[in-house]
Amino acid sequence: MKLIGPMVLLGLLSLGEGEVVTTFLASCPDFFIKDQNAQPVTPTVLSGPQYRHICQRYRNSYRFATLYDSQNKIPVYSAYQHTIYQPYKRRSWMVEPQLDGHTGREMTTEGSAGGPVGGNQAVNSDYTAPYQRGHLYPRCHTCALDQEQSTFTLTNAAPQTSKDNIQWYHQVEKLEQAVTAGCNQNTAYVVTGVTPGVVQVGNGVNVPSHYWSAYCCRDINNQNRFISQGYMLQMVGNGGAVANQPTVSALNTDLARKYGVPTFRVFGTIVGCS
Repeated sequence: MKLIGPMVLLGLLSLGEGEVVTTFLASCPDFFIKDQNAQPVTPTVLSGPQYRHICQRYRNSYRFATLYDSQNKIPVYSAYQHTIYQPYKRRSWMVEPQLDGHTGREMTTEGSAGGPVGGNQAVNSDYTAPYQRGHLYPRCHTCALDQEQSTFTLTNAAPQTSKDNIQWYHQVEKLEQAVTAGCNQNTAYVVTGVTPGVVQVGNGVNVPSHYWSAYCCRDINNQNRFISQGYMLQMVGNGGAVANQPTVSALNTDLARKYGVPTFRVFGTIVGCS
């Protein structure tokens, strides 16, 4: 997510590519929390041909996972492992060639995608004032240069005004502080997503109604215990919305309603994170 002034922690980087896969667990399971039986647990995967599984691949390594809505041209969510942040030089934004029928397995710039892009995903020209690219997986939750650069793919972004961007970044900071204070080895599994709104920009790119996030980790004081927290902010344009910090259980209920599905679970049924 792009930041303003002193908050440029989420600023613009070059775009990267990802790999469209059949299932997350078969290709990139490491970005999801493991339950008490050491089995990775994905968030609810919405059904329909427009929802694409992307194992975000950059410089020959998987970096995080995204469930992408190719109809609304925004992510549903990105899942990743939180680590300590080290700032690096900003880069350009990237795209996912396979969403538009090209063969490249990695994120790349539009000019290197192997052909036209934009039919099933957002491109840079879709982002016009007052909207900017808002990260889901923020660059400030990464610790290595390649990892940070990989977050600058448009399949990990959605339209956001600058004022809403700053307001959401305050929630990103709160999540960072909570993980540092409460999670074993400062490590947590995080899922950040958006819910579709009613406004479109550019070539049919949906402007989300809400940004949301949640983390799950092992307690710093008891490694046999999981702890969690949810965050949600309405995108009102002027940054004036009051953020919510629901339990993950309450967040699950709210997301099920917003996505129009019977149930939605960010971290499955893990005790302490559900």
